[in-house]
Amino acid sequence: MKRIPITVLIMILVGSGYIVGQVLELLNPYYLLFLVQYNPLIIYYHFYWELITSILITPSFIDFGFNEIALYIVYYLFRSKEGVVEIAIFFITGVFGNILYLLVYPNGLPSAGASGGIFGLLSFYAVYEYLKKNEKGGLILLIVALILSDFIPFLQVNVLAHIGGTIGGLVLSLLLFKVRHEQRSII
Repeated sequence: MKRIPITVLIMILVGSGYIVGQVLELLNPYYLLFLVQYNPLIIYYHFYWELITSILITPSFIDFGFNEIALYIVYYLFRSKEGVVEIAIFFITGVFGNILYLLVYPNGLPSAGASGGIFGLLSFYAVYEYLKKNEKGGLILLIVALILSDFIPFLQVNVLAHIGGTIGGLVLSLLLFKVRHEQRSII
């Protein structure tokens, strides 16, 4: 039996988050504040789960659409090479981006969407492939994606989530490469 690729599973989670976002927006948009990242609620009322739930939840079709396209591109290029570890990379880097936003803008506007985790995945794979094979294509794509997504005004993106996710992916790729390289040296 063939397993579903992890990146595709992440796409399904992001799609489910969009459906939840749409339902909540229809019922009462106020409910969204309990699942998207709203920094005052995290700081003053300790709604820490928002650092995770906001990665998946979005009421915006444009955000959902761009995230799905980006995840497909990540899948097309890297084919879920890291398997289940990819989910951890996605969520850790997404949370890292959300924490950066929380620290820089404690009274910031609500933020939602998977792009911090997506940039984390792209950054992870791009840096890892560069370290492993001296492959520069992923790094070029990462730089182009950062520039395009962060400077197109109508997208209204959380630039800090993108930067934080990218830094998180970079750090995780360096750590994993070092661990795997050291394990090979021992054997």
